[in-house]
Amino acid sequence: MAYNPTPPPPPTSNNKSRLPRGKSPRGKSPRVKKPFVEAVEPTPSPALGDIKFQKIIYSQNSFRKKVDVSISELKPKDEEIDIPKFFANYHKLFFDLPQKGINSHSTLIRESMDFVNDYVDFKDEQIEDLNQQVEALNQQILDLQTAAIEGEDEDIAEEIEDQAIKIQADAEIGNVNDPFIYWSKNDNRLLYTMGLKKTAKYAEDNKKLPDGSDPFEENKQKQLRKDTGQAYEKGGSSNIRQNQEIRTYSEWIADTKKRSSGGETRDIKRMLDYIKEVTVANYNSITS
Repeated sequence: MAYNPTPPPPPTSNNKSRLPRGKSPRGKSPRVKKPFVEAVEPTPSPALGDIKFQKIIYSQNSFRKKVDVSISELKPKDEEIDIPKFFANYHKLFFDLPQKGINSHSTLIRESMDFVNDYVDFKDEQIEDLNQQVEALNQQILDLQTAAIEGEDEDIAEEIEDQAIKIQADAEIGNVNDPFIYWSKNDNRLLYTMGLKKTAKYAEDNKKLPDGSDPFEENKQKQLRKDTGQAYEKGGSSNIRQNQEIRTYSEWIADTKKRSSGGETRDIKRMLDYIKEVTVANYNSITS
């Protein structure tokens, strides 16, 4: 650092009398001894002309307005994401996203569909449309039934009746090759109303079948009612079909064979064959 030359202090006059230390002439202030400053050659400045330094002082409010005094390095900055950048990141992470869950493809699909459809579930619209179709079909059926009852459309009435009869016949026969044979009589049945019990009683009392045929062996009909009754009460192995009202033809054959022997078994089989033939013939006539 350079210092400006300071002239040395003037020499003290010898004419003046010395005063005691700490004393000064009357009416004069005591002389203060100045520090000695060494004379140093000034360093030439490379700048030309006078250099003026200005110092601007701001108030606290003005300083805060001009300078950001917050600690911005410690809080994260909000990164701006535009649409192209969003899709770029989406395609980059496409296969890393789970199919289901909170942050998944399913969530994106559901939220996007809600937005596109104005938050109306398309499944609700489909359900409503189907409900309207069902209601319209029900009204058509009701109109057709009303027309059939009132005789306005005889063809429709006959078609409905034929369909109902066929459904009932299918339910009664089961398997055409091994049809159901019923134990009790029921006049509401279509295929064979008498039932096995009444048929056995008729054959035993009249020694012939309801159609007038006599396929039985001589003096063997007396066991028909007893053996068929035991087959009904103790049907199957370990009574698995005990008191079972409806059985197939083959099941009745097995159950009666177990409760009878010899001629009685053959007579019961002939009676069951007759019921089977009548049942199948009636079914074919209805459904043909």
